[in-house]
Amino acid sequence: MRARADMSASREIVVYVPAGGHPATQGIARGSAIVGLPDPGSEEVRISFEGAIYDQSEMRTLADRAAHAYGRLRDRYPTAGARVVPRGALVAVGTFEESRGRITLTGEQSAAAVAGWLGVPVLDPAELRRGQPRALGPAEAARLVPDIEVAVTRSLAIALVERASLRREGQRWIAPDGRHTSTSALQEALLWALVLIAEKG
Repeated sequence: MRARADMSASREIVVYVPAGGHPATQGIARGSAIVGLPDPGSEEVRISFEGAIYDQSEMRTLADRAAHAYGRLRDRYPTAGARVVPRGALVAVGTFEESRGRITLTGEQSAAAVAGWLGVPVLDPAELRRGQPRALGPAEAARLVPDIEVAVTRSLAIALVERASLRREGQRWIAPDGRHTSTSALQEALLWALVLIAEKG
């Protein structure tokens, strides 16, 4: 038990999001909590991540997932949810305090980066605490998300298809991996379009 305490006491538990496009972070589910204990001077960091891909009820918030990811990192639990990656593959956005179950972000840019990683327009502060985030009422939701009107035109549809890297073969659309229509590719493209519309709205 002493080794575990010393591990967390000597170094901060850093929370990351992927830097984007780096092969070292491929396969990490969007919205996963990614934590690590970086060694000063090292160009690599061992990370652990938890995406709650099976919709586990005890992992609703980012902080919930960070706690699970850190527990495995601390215990050196053998798992596919851990790897050693170059520091350049990650963006440090804050720290996780295990004793309080809280994530502290480094600023507004980090909040925006985390919101983008979670796929939401604005970060709900409840994501940074352990426990289920409360549902926003209609008035709160209206304050967070601006009203945006946009005409869905053919050019927008073409931009979405191009963003998803789909190609047409006869009457079917083929995803980059060769399968017929990739849901994840379409979701990524739709998110990109919504963010673009929101920023111009």
